[in-house]
Amino acid sequence: MRTPRAVSFLALSGLLLLLAVSVAATAGSNGYGGGGGGSDGAAAGSNGGQEGSYKVPAYQESVAGLDERYYEKSCPKMEEIVGTAVMKAVKADETLAASIIRLFFHDFAVGGVDGSVLIDVPGQSEKYAQASRTLRGFELIEEIKKELEAKCHATVSCADILTAAARDAVASLAVRGPYWSLKYGRKDRKGYFSAGTADRDVPMNGQSVNQLIAFFEKNGLNIQDLVALSGAHTIGRATCGAVRPGLLGRLKAGTLNWQYGDFLQRKCGTGGDAEYVELDGETPTAFDNQYYKNLLHGKGLLDTDQKLLADSRTGGFVRSYADQKSRAFVGQFAQSMRRLGEVQVLTGNEGEVRHKCSAVNY
Repeated sequence: MRTPRAVSFLALSGLLLLLAVSVAATAGSNGYGGGGGGSDGAAAGSNGGQEGSYKVPAYQESVAGLDERYYEKSCPKMEEIVGTAVMKAVKADETLAASIIRLFFHDFAVGGVDGSVLIDVPGQSEKYAQASRTLRGFELIEEIKKELEAKCHATVSCADILTAAARDAVASLAVRGPYWSLKYGRKDRKGYFSAGTADRDVPMNGQSVNQLIAFFEKNGLNIQDLVALSGAHTIGRATCGAVRPGLLGRLKAGTLNWQYGDFLQRKCGTGGDAEYVELDGETPTAFDNQYYKNLLHGKGLLDTDQKLLADSRTGGFVRSYADQKSRAFVGQFAQSMRRLGEVQVLTGNEGEVRHKCSAVNY
């Protein structure tokens, strides 16, 4: 298990901050701000070419117990089984793709990716938190687990299934987002977190950028990860119940495009809290950088999203992703999703492989 050692960015500001984050986050990648140099190139750029003095950031270190070939012998068709099931489900319901990504993020948000959000203890477990009330996809994960149990009994963890399912949802034909390689070996938590813990830990609309940065740092990720992962809102929907609070205040403050705000008032003013609104009203089914372009024009559906533009620590990334071609955002999104799935995970004897994703083993 790797305990995240987040680097504090809160004390920095302006251009110096953005440069520091960019250098750290692009080492060994072709993502935002990078021209394709590997870690050696990043090291040379950061230490004047002196070999051996570059230290890999904590969030890029390998995690003991995770391996791309983990199921190569014990369950060689694991990825095929997960991918086929996800593709079929998303083809039948395209909105499910964003829901699987969100389910994965909620699992991560409370103690790391350990499958605990899948535990079904009515009124007590994370699944029953207020923050979880619109989560979907539980049935799909359970169906995949059932098939894997039939072919590879007590081998593939629910945490690994959820991690692969989120990747495959992004890469599905309905979404056409990036595909990235994954390491496996996560174990499921032997217990579960309470609904109250989930309501405390899961980021929700209305939080400040300070709170969002603190959440990501606490969980071993950085500011660039925050902005890139927020780009998941290029697809999916939110409820009017999440949009309505603060809507009038945003209009009065001028942080919301007035035409878009008028539309939202009409859409959510008369509908119930369960009425849905597309997170990206321009290209709602395309995995592109339109989400960031919307923020530049005051068309962020959620107040939390729109705040990313106004803050000096996050605004530079928003503008860069909006101005560059979509592949810059897409590449960094894949990297950030991979990192997210590797922090604070349970490996080896730290957890278990559940027989059912909805219940711990007894």
